[in-house]
Amino acid sequence: MNKFFYFLLCTIFLINIYWVNGKLHKKVPGSLRFLNGRPYEGFRGHRLRIPEDIKKKLDSQYNEENMEFYYSQKLDHFNYDLRRWNQRYFYNGDLYKDGGPQFLNIGGEGPISIYDVVYPESPFVTWGSELGAMLFSIEHRFYGKSRPFSSQTVPALTYLTSKQALADIADFIREMNIKYKIKNPKWVVFGGSYSGALSLWFRQQYPDLCVGAVGSSAPVQPVVDFYKYLNVCQNSLFNNGSYTCGEEIKKGIKKLIEYSYDDTKRPYLSLLFQLQPPLETTTLNYKTLQNLYSSIIGNFMGSVQYSRVNAGPYKTGLSIPDVCGIMEDMTKDPLDKLAIVNKYIFENTYDRPYTGMDYSYLEEVNFLQDVEYDDNDLSASASRSWIWQTCNEFGYFQAGSAGNHSIWGTSIPNNLNIDLCTDVFGSQFNIDYIKNAISNSLSFYGGSAGYNATNVVMPNGDIDPWHALGTYNQTDTMIPYLIHNTAHCADMEPPSENDAPGLTYVRILILQNIKNWIGLTFNSNKSIKNFEKKNNIENKNNINDKKEISKINEIPVKFNSKLIKNTNKEDIMKKNIGMVHGLKSPKVNKDDIITSSSDITIGFIEQKLDHFNVTDIRTLQQKYFVNRKFNQNKSIAFVMIGGEGKAGEKWVTLESLPMIELAKFVGADIYQLEHRFYGDSHAPNNDLSTDNYQYLTSKQALADLAVFIKTMNNRYNYVNPQWITFGGSYSGALSAWFRELYPDLTVGAMASSGPVLAKTDFFEYLQVVQKSISTYSQSCADNIALGFELMQKMIMMQDGRDFLNKLFNFTYPWNINSTVEDYDVQSFFSNVYGNFQGAVQYSLDNTGEYVNGYGIKDVCEIMNNQTNDPLVNIVNVVNYMNTMYYDSSTPVPMSNTYKETVDFYKTASYDNGGSDAKSWLWQTCNEFGYFQSSDLGYNIFESSCNVNIYINICIDVFGPQFTRNTIDQNIIRTNNFYGGNKNYYGSNVVMAYGSVDPWHALGSYVYDKSRNLISYLIDGTAHCADLYPPRDSDLPDLKYKRELIRANLMSFLKLE
Repeated sequence: MNKFFYFLLCTIFLINIYWVNGKLHKKVPGSLRFLNGRPYEGFRGHRLRIPEDIKKKLDSQYNEENMEFYYSQKLDHFNYDLRRWNQRYFYNGDLYKDGGPQFLNIGGEGPISIYDVVYPESPFVTWGSELGAMLFSIEHRFYGKSRPFSSQTVPALTYLTSKQALADIADFIREMNIKYKIKNPKWVVFGGSYSGALSLWFRQQYPDLCVGAVGSSAPVQPVVDFYKYLNVCQNSLFNNGSYTCGEEIKKGIKKLIEYSYDDTKRPYLSLLFQLQPPLETTTLNYKTLQNLYSSIIGNFMGSVQYSRVNAGPYKTGLSIPDVCGIMEDMTKDPLDKLAIVNKYIFENTYDRPYTGMDYSYLEEVNFLQDVEYDDNDLSASASRSWIWQTCNEFGYFQAGSAGNHSIWGTSIPNNLNIDLCTDVFGSQFNIDYIKNAISNSLSFYGGSAGYNATNVVMPNGDIDPWHALGTYNQTDTMIPYLIHNTAHCADMEPPSENDAPGLTYVRILILQNIKNWIGLTFNSNKSIKNFEKKNNIENKNNINDKKEISKINEIPVKFNSKLIKNTNKEDIMKKNIGMVHGLKSPKVNKDDIITSSSDITIGFIEQKLDHFNVTDIRTLQQKYFVNRKFNQNKSIAFVMIGGEGKAGEKWVTLESLPMIELAKFVGADIYQLEHRFYGDSHAPNNDLSTDNYQYLTSKQALADLAVFIKTMNNRYNYVNPQWITFGGSYSGALSAWFRELYPDLTVGAMASSGPVLAKTDFFEYLQVVQKSISTYSQSCADNIALGFELMQKMIMMQDGRDFLNKLFNFTYPWNINSTVEDYDVQSFFSNVYGNFQGAVQYSLDNTGEYVNGYGIKDVCEIMNNQTNDPLVNIVNVVNYMNTMYYDSSTPVPMSNTYKETVDFYKTASYDNGGSDAKSWLWQTCNEFGYFQSSDLGYNIFESSCNVNIYINICIDVFGPQFTRNTIDQNIIRTNNFYGGNKNYYGSNVVMAYGSVDPWHALGSYVYDKSRNLISYLIDGTAHCADLYPPRDSDLPDLKYKRELIRANLMSFLKLE
């Protein structure tokens, strides 16, 4: 009994040791050790791991109580609010000399320390000592002991913003000037990582309060998908470690994912990583595994980010050479080496034995939902504060969406980060909120490209993944420096004999600039050239309308009304994995009037292969159609621009089309010009190689149209011709863009459902799909969600895969001996949700089979069948949608491998009917993106398909040059060239979009009466609905908007 009481007393004593403010020290989830590029202790927490002998000396020399102060700070600087709170700061005046400057260390997302102002080896203190500076360090609101509220509820956190933090600094500086009677203040602000961005932004926003700023490793570019982080990690491991290291990591991650899908091998993973709890006793779901992958990959993220930074444990370990030394041991299995790295990182970071890894997403959420401060662990509350800032201002979400067949695979989708915001802070913090918040931050601060200030030095290390969000704009007083072979904030740490030459130089450079800012003699560094240059944006003046007329070849008409009957078949196989697009041909009814063949001309016009190279004499033949039945010698002409498919004669012969009805009324000729490389307008020599595809661009297509119009003007002797262009979907964008580039050749344009904004990750597509289905039937959307959730659980277990094999009739069944690849899983899911995409995009459009079915109503009837499970209903939807494409009475096999998709594109040709699909893929990879991923946080299709898969398809089909970065840069050029959806600059243009259509998310809604720029969102309609023949069943808003569009188009014409 005595032993029991002794044990009880000891237990109570130990509990009391760890009890602070009525709570126990919290257990930290493994995933928070290194989450989204931030160590648990903060971006620069390691700076406080000062050698014990130096720390003891400093502790004996300085009394913290004499240097720690609190300033009564405003709660809200931008509204009338009298509330105040105490903001902590440290001040060291021992080094000050009369007339010296004031140095301010800006606190970031963690607590400040007395060592920030007294540690003599840090450059901040060293420079302060040399220049006789006052040294201050101010703690960021909501971090450390600077707490505006007693807890971190969401209402309280609304006061945690970078703008409020900058205003804190401004008020603090003003108060210190008064307190210390500083008559000629010369404040220099310093910061690293997030606080580095604050430092640069402070100089930008409050240039009157400081003479200069140093912002080290400053991520000034807020971004939702910070895929470049893991991309830089990969490059740094290859370049600063070794090829073997990178490849072994890749093999290990691949094996990790494969084992996690294998019932027989999961126990080995549990044993190897000492997982708590073991995987085999856990209810598996995607987030559980994604969190596990993220935790393991985090080991390498940290070793790269801080590689040999001269502070804490990174001085001699935990860096690229150390983890690569483990991974290069070829006597061990790659997966086993991941576990060794995991154990090594833990033990050398926390100075205690490794006891296992918890990987629960739910535990992570619960930890971050705790609103209470923990005085025993200031990093705990800091984690919640920082996650709030990323969700509310910056993003910085480090997803594995770089493509490039990354060594990290597709294991960390952006959904994981977006959902964390939602789960921690509430349902309103979804992708729309985050996207808008980041857009606001970019608009306010300017981002990396728009950053502009004077007297700033902006060092970054090229090993550091955060350098990808830095700014490299340069003037004589705005100095960037990319330090070769250095990592995160290395310039802020004490010098070392092992420092790279560039690191030594940049410290000298910073000191020289500070001397200049405070008025000491200094020669300007105009010769600094070591910085990253901005991409050159093409000048729109390169495009002009000086296109000559060309040869035409008219051929006998080979069709009649019987030959343009409707067809139930698609021209292209359904292999576009989640890339639904295109303007479909209109429906022909038995009573419709079809223009006779005697009024139709079909011809081919000879076009230059390259309109922008005067020395290139190669040509191609481009098909066109002409209908002059309604000609009244008014020189009025309408042209339907061909898009990413074969030009159909219905667009010039079906007289119930709104375009043709208007042509009848005004006496216009009607044309259709097929797009180069599509349909019968073949690439030269039928060559669909990457080299030849360089001539398939929207700019070349628009130049084709310019030549065509000039040629037709000459051919038919038009006098003062009045052309109006028409287009739908991609060709709708072309119609709008033509008015920008060649305004003298037309009087107006009709652009239906034209996605004028190019975008790599077009996750908004599935957002609209979900919204459109939910609006029609919430139970339908809920059942889809239940079905996809069940599929994702089943695909992780062999018995579940066996069941899916039978349901979907996979082309390559996942049998017990099959290896489950993440790309294959994503291919399968994207093929499944592609059926819902098509049903929504063309719902109730007057085209093909969609006239009477295959829309939202029809798939929801299937999904709401309560006699079946939701999963069975999804299978029935797939089989139903397949009846549009196939005659077979038996279910069509479901493609479930990535290789099938790649092989389809690689073997596509004009002979086998795959050329148009491949050509459109090229245009998306080369100009537009439009990749329809599920990277939007919580949605009814779950984490089905990362944008990664589309990038890899581009690489595998067209070549390794199509990296994510290349595609992103191409899209930036496209948007800069045409203006995107916010800066479109055409005139006399009508744009129309359907509210149900997912493509309306990339439309332009700028209404400018002064230049006759008009945009309509048609309630309840889908893709290009306004272009199709009217029906009695058309929705009221469609009928109304068609009349408005007709009136707008007529206003562009000068009619006698």
